[in-house]
Amino acid sequence: MSLSEYIETATTGLPTSIPSSSKVYKDECMYTFDNAENTPRGLDVCMSCFQAFSRTEHRNWTSEHYQKKRHLLFLNIKKSLKPESDRPSPFLLDLADTRLPKAPKLEIVQQTDLDLYLTTYAVYVSPLDAELDLESCPDATRNLVDQILLANSANTDNDIQAWEHEVFACEHSSSLDPTHESGSNADVSICSACELTLNLWVCLSCGSVSCGRAQFGTDIKGNSHALAHYEQTGHAVAAKLGSLSAEEDKCDCYCYKCNDEVKVPGLASILDSYGINLNDAVKSEKTLIELNLETNKNWQFNLDGSDGELLSPVFGPGLTGMKNLGNSCYINSVIQALFNLPAYREFFQTRAFDDTVENPAMDLNSQLIKLYDGLNSGRYSKPSGLKGDLYQEGIRPDSFKNLIGENHTEFRTNKQQDANEFFLYLFDKLDKEYGLNLNRDLKFVLASKLVCNSCHNGLMTRELVDTVSVPVDLKVASVDENGKKIYEPTTFERGLELLTGLETIEGYSCESCGQRTEATKQTGFETFPRYLMTSLQRIQLDNWQPVKVDVPVHLPEILNLATFKAPVFGPNENEILKDSPGSAKPSFAPNDEALMTLQSMGFGEQRCIRALYNTDNKGAEEAMNWIFAHMDDADIDTPFTVPSNDGTSSTEAEVPQDAIDNLVSMGFGAQLARKALYLHLNDPNAAVEWLFSNPDDDGVIENTSPKVNVAEQTKNLLEELLEKAKSQNQTADYKVKAVICHKGSSPHTGHYVVFIRIDDKWVLFNDEKVVDCGEKTDEIETCGYLYLFEKI
Repeated sequence: MSLSEYIETATTGLPTSIPSSSKVYKDECMYTFDNAENTPRGLDVCMSCFQAFSRTEHRNWTSEHYQKKRHLLFLNIKKSLKPESDRPSPFLLDLADTRLPKAPKLEIVQQTDLDLYLTTYAVYVSPLDAELDLESCPDATRNLVDQILLANSANTDNDIQAWEHEVFACEHSSSLDPTHESGSNADVSICSACELTLNLWVCLSCGSVSCGRAQFGTDIKGNSHALAHYEQTGHAVAAKLGSLSAEEDKCDCYCYKCNDEVKVPGLASILDSYGINLNDAVKSEKTLIELNLETNKNWQFNLDGSDGELLSPVFGPGLTGMKNLGNSCYINSVIQALFNLPAYREFFQTRAFDDTVENPAMDLNSQLIKLYDGLNSGRYSKPSGLKGDLYQEGIRPDSFKNLIGENHTEFRTNKQQDANEFFLYLFDKLDKEYGLNLNRDLKFVLASKLVCNSCHNGLMTRELVDTVSVPVDLKVASVDENGKKIYEPTTFERGLELLTGLETIEGYSCESCGQRTEATKQTGFETFPRYLMTSLQRIQLDNWQPVKVDVPVHLPEILNLATFKAPVFGPNENEILKDSPGSAKPSFAPNDEALMTLQSMGFGEQRCIRALYNTDNKGAEEAMNWIFAHMDDADIDTPFTVPSNDGTSSTEAEVPQDAIDNLVSMGFGAQLARKALYLHLNDPNAAVEWLFSNPDDDGVIENTSPKVNVAEQTKNLLEELLEKAKSQNQTADYKVKAVICHKGSSPHTGHYVVFIRIDDKWVLFNDEKVVDCGEKTDEIETCGYLYLFEKI
């Protein structure tokens, strides 16, 4: 039988078309980051289940899939880079590290595969280890191949080919009344409050002309008089004069109340009432979009050394970069920092893929093993053919990003996110997947003493935590000519002093003496972990808006935490033993930005923290709605502690009927809801995540072990750490291992990178760019956000 006849026979067992419910995986191997371009044999897409596999010297995943599933035929895709002379010239100019002019709208357009690669296709027969070109294949086979090639890849929706900033009208820009104080036309050539003649904005409610804010990353001056005008008058919407032109859709309009760019319906008519003819206007300044794009285009983030020379790229195991998928630098930075820890490498080095998993793209354990191999094998840390000898292509964490953020309202989007929030979210996911085995070296006990100032009775609470938020001592040294605050340098130790110092709590309701009085609170380290993750509170309120402050924070060569040990009760204080150490609650770290926003609205700290906890830390809006719904709660302003969990295993406890009913009211079947709650220890949030991921499950509870009991493991580890702390002398000296830096004025814009200390040198991981920085860099002090310390 010829190869063509064999394929024709085998095709009769294939589907005639791709089922609408099936995803087509054709970007990379399900188990590795091998793809059609970086492996000589290309990528094999199974024509039965539409999953992709690779054949390399390292491992033949295609053959293993055939042995497991007996799927015979695969579409083989190979890509080879075109000669440099055949590639489009814009790409060549980009390689020379120059910046090309782009259209004046915020978009990132990548070159297509057709521009860069020569692509060949064939049908690969796994049991014969042979392949046949498409032209020689039967019609039925080619028909299915065509469908696979035309189908969207499973990663297409999240794989950024072109990203464009969209601007919409808001309720304020849609209801403007341009009649206020419009008696005479204002002078549009100068700010009404200073001498600036550029960066001018006209108020669309009264026609007043004022200067804007200084633009981050540019030399454009601004004294924020347009913002001051809004604060004085409440007039929320303004238009940038220098952006005005006959193309109304390209004019800059900003709503200060929404703190965002907006569209203004009928802009030409509104401007005309102030004597500004939009049809005659000529654009004379860069728009906000163009300025943002220019900043991003020219952003190097310390890719140049102090002498101006490009920093040297480095390659090898543990030095693999990660592609930015649009706004995924916050994910890349956190993952690089964690997977450079020996504890993480040791953990995943011994783990194997689960053969019972049908779709590795939907399995967290599979994705983490894949990440470990991709980052630490060194196979993908090689100079890129596309980038000469400068940088590597890196790995694309598409499937991991899609899975980890699948059921999260923010992390499933392609917007920039806060790295600290993602770190906390990721740790929660990892603890639920593996128990505390993976992250136990990063967990420690934080103790808080609370003493009534009237009766001197107090409580000591001990929490098992994996991070601590360190305050920043902010002192304004000066204000530059653009109105930007320059802060005095401070130290990391000073932040720890603020964290562990005495704090007065007003309105404390003491259970011992029954008085409503003041109390004193103090926090400190009861145990010292192998690795300590901290976040610096760089998010502060400025003009009632959360902004990031670039105050220089000096790091010591050796950080000694012994000074910041847990507080003890004094001779005149009496400890009330309300709870045993083992009943200590797990910690809750509120979203710093949301907490500040809520407090700026006038809500007390304790009710804000309570609201964020009860709304899963989602954000200020959800928490505010919770506060309004619970204003009459008796305990709304009492010091918040995380509710206890008795740690009862779901194998022993019944699934509560009311929990089932809640899920049924959301549209899930009762049997399926019961199984979801059973598998996730009656955790409704985890149950909902599972339900969305397993809509076709039959709901039958098999005789298998449920997910790990995190509450019980937390209780046990806390007791173990406290016992060791009593019996052993704890060392408390640390050296910084990694620093995640953020450059930008807001945690939801800008860019994240991570500096990691490897062999006493700093290595910068800037997405797929990995370079040797040598000695410590200034960015660590001015832009450091998350600090990972290692005990020495």
